[in-house]
Amino acid sequence: MSALSICIPTYNNYQQLDWCLHSLFDNTDYDYRIILIDNESSPESRDSIRNIVQDLPEDLITIVQPGSNLKWMGSINLGLHHMDVVGSEYFCMMNDDVVFIPESKDFWKNLTDLFNDPLVGAVGPCSNFVSGNQNLFNVKTPLVVETTCLIGMCLVTKTKLLREMGGLDEGLPGGDDLDLSIRMRGRGLKIVANRASYLHHIGQQTGNRVFEGYWDSHIHQERTNNAIIKKHGIKQWVSCVGHSSRKYTVDKDVKVEEYEQYTSS
Repeated sequence: MSALSICIPTYNNYQQLDWCLHSLFDNTDYDYRIILIDNESSPESRDSIRNIVQDLPEDLITIVQPGSNLKWMGSINLGLHHMDVVGSEYFCMMNDDVVFIPESKDFWKNLTDLFNDPLVGAVGPCSNFVSGNQNLFNVKTPLVVETTCLIGMCLVTKTKLLREMGGLDEGLPGGDDLDLSIRMRGRGLKIVANRASYLHHIGQQTGNRVFEGYWDSHIHQERTNNAIIKKHGIKQWVSCVGHSSRKYTVDKDVKVEEYEQYTSS
């Protein structure tokens, strides 16, 4: 059993997947394993992914081929279900178009150490291509910041918590990270960005290739926002996308028993 399982859905994005996996193993140091969801699952796709991972630690990579394209949310939920087999304390959903820069040995430790606070529900790094308080160019943002929204390009949470929450909502047209942020904060949990961990994000690669002209367009954003508003109400949506923040602090008086009672409700 590893401490962290990293679920990476991929769909015919072999060059960037290669960069992602090799930079992950070369530049970060942690007790993790990879769950790779191959959404193409054709013979050509299987051969391409085998070529990518052939010189990586075989025992640390599990390739899951669902036989059809489950898209992002379905793939993450499949990876979460796979935790029943491999097990891990922490679960990370991560894009395949990210690159870990050199000297990132403490990347995962910077994130998972925040779970020493029992009220932290999810954590994420900063990046060049991300909205809100995780954006590298928000230079006046505190190093460790409690925020109202974490973006799903690299989001770490406790496996047990995400399973209890039922995983991601596959009925949404997008915005699963907004939805998850609202749901976690609704449980009284903090979502935190640690800007000491930087992850380079190429951004919108699969979406633009598969849904050219539609992905992240005004129409797509409007559909997503309307779905989130319909589910949670406009106040929760405004609070989430407003990306308000405050310097992260530990609530020393919170007892673990109170957390367990709250998150299991």
